[in-house]
Parts: sequence; C-alpha cells; structure tokens
Amino acid sequence: MPLSVLVHNPGNAPTTGGSPGRSGGDEPPRLTFDGDRIVLGRGAFADVRLPDPSVSARHATIRASNGEYLLFDEGSTNGTYVGGVRLAAQTPRSLRSGDRIRLGRVWIEIRTEASPLTHDLPVATRELALRLVEDAMRAIGDDATPSISVVEGPDMGISLALAEEGRVYVIGRGEACSLALQDPDASREHVQVVRRGGAVLAQDLGGKNRAALGEAWLAQDRAVVWRRPAMLRVGRSVLALAEPVADALAELEGSDDEALPEGAAPPSPPPSFGAPPASGLAGAAHGDAPLVEPPSPVPPRRIQDRTGWSATDVAVASTAILVIALSAAGLYWLLKS
Repeated sequence: MPLSVLVHNPGNAPTTGGSPGRSGGDEPPRLTFDGDRIVLGRGAFADVRLPDPSVSARHATIRASNGEYLLFDEGSTNGTYVGGVRLAAQTPRSLRSGDRIRLGRVWIEIRTEASPLTHDLPVATRELALRLVEDAMRAIGDDATPSISVVEGPDMGISLALAEEGRVYVIGRGEACSLALQDPDASREHVQVVRRGGAVLAQDLGGKNRAALGEAWLAQDRAVVWRRPAMLRVGRSVLALAEPVADALAELEGSDDEALPEGAAPPSPPPSFGAPPASGLAGAAHGDAPLVEPPSPVPPRRIQDRTGWSATDVAVASTAILVIALSAAGLYWLLKS
C-alpha cells in the first residue's frame, strides 16, 4: 500500500496554491511514496524536506517491514512525537493511517490509502520545501519574489520582478517587452522567461544574435531551467537571476539545529479533510485516544428473603385446595356410579 505524507504548515497557515500533490480544499499538500524507506528532515537529501530550524537534517525515517510502516527517530535534537508521545532514538514505532507526527515544530500526517504516486519525487519535494519557505517569508513581510537584474551592459542596474507564476515575460529591445533593453545588439523580442513552480525557465526567441545561458547557447525549440549561478547573455547585456526563496532554503538547510525551549512546540493541527478517525481501542493502544469503556454490567436481581404469607399467597393456596377437592369429589362420584 502506498504511503502518503501530508505536511502541515507551522501555525496551521494555509499553503499557497500549486503545491505538489495538492488535491484542493483545505487538505495540506502531500507526497506519496511506494518505497522501503522515507527520510524526513531539513537536509537537501531528505525525501520529505521540512525547512524549519527545529527539524534536524536527518530527523526521522519511515521504513517498511513485514507489511507495516515503522517510524524511527534518528537521534534528532528536538525529538519525534506521535501524538504527545516522544519516541526513543532508534526505537521503532508502528504507524497507522491518520497518525500525526511532530518533528520539532512541524506536524506531518500519515495516510496509508490508495493514492496516485508522486512523480519525480526529488523535484516535487524541493518545490514543496520552497512553498513552505515562501509562505513563511510572506508571513513575516519578506520579499519572496524572484527577479532578473542587468549586471553588465548599457542597462546595468534595471531589474524585472517575476511576480506572476505562469506568466511569460519577454526580454528585448522592443518597448512592449517586460524588460526593455537599450542594447543595440538585442533583438526586439530576444528571450522569454517564465516562472513555474520553484523553477525559472528561459527560451531563445530566435533573434539575430543568439542568447547564451552560462557557457552554452540557449535553446530555441524548448524552455530550459535557468540554474544559478549561470548568467544569461542577451546581446552585450548580462543578466543575473535572484531567487530569495531558494537562498533562504539553502541557508536553512545548512544551519545548525534550533533547540526548542520547554513548551514552545505548536499544538496538533485540526483534522484534515478525509482523515480516518483515530478513536476506540486501536487509538488507545497508540496513546492518542481514550479507551472505549465497556457498558456497565446489569446488576443481578436480588433474591428477597420473605418470612410471611402475603394475601396473594393465601389466595393462590386456597384456589389450589378447592380444585383438588372438586377433583376428588368428581372421581368418587364416577366410581360409585
């Protein structure tokens, strides 16, 4: 059975649209796996990247064993909790669908149900990490918008903010371009740039002078990912890409663990849409739901010790004696005749 990991934003804040695996409504984004081991942590190598300094680089792992999933804490700084119970390091804990797990101040939820597998997991988990960082930056008022700046050429110092995801921005000499250059060697429409998910894509529009990205010509038949620190050359101009969210993510992944003070952990988030119930005896066995008390036994009927005859008793006895006497008289009459 595939295993899905749903990531709740710190503070229960809703994530921005377009998160990997997001199914709509209020359900958190999810990543769905079908493997033997899932690494949870802040590091870039983790299968589920949780960009929060309270999460260790390699915080915990989920491992498949004999038809069930087991959770292990990997010696994290702030511990791994299922419900309110902290796991001992390297001590397995059996998981069931609907379990809530806290790593540092980040809550995740486990689902074992029929769900489509996440395609291209390395890309999807990076995009999810970038979304979480972007949400956190916007929540505190930091500018999270990627931008392009001219660092060499006649227009050095001008810049273009890629504010709208999915919008095509055109760079060239034309006045209607998103980034209009005064460079005489630039074509009227030289390059187009578009932001999709956590990546910025660039494509040469076939001008008289080809654009170069890093050490290679920029493709004209398809969009390619602009990966820093590569520079984009358009005519005599050199353009650099700034990605505040990616920079913040890299800084978080390389930072030391933040030790949470006593009582600083956030409460469990509210139930997700479609979450299985966690109650009854099974839940109590995991320490996250009360036992269902059995119904109180029916008290046995007391046997009364009666020492006297009631009026009812006398009436019943008298009737019985009368019936016996009549029967005897009738039998005597039949024998005599």
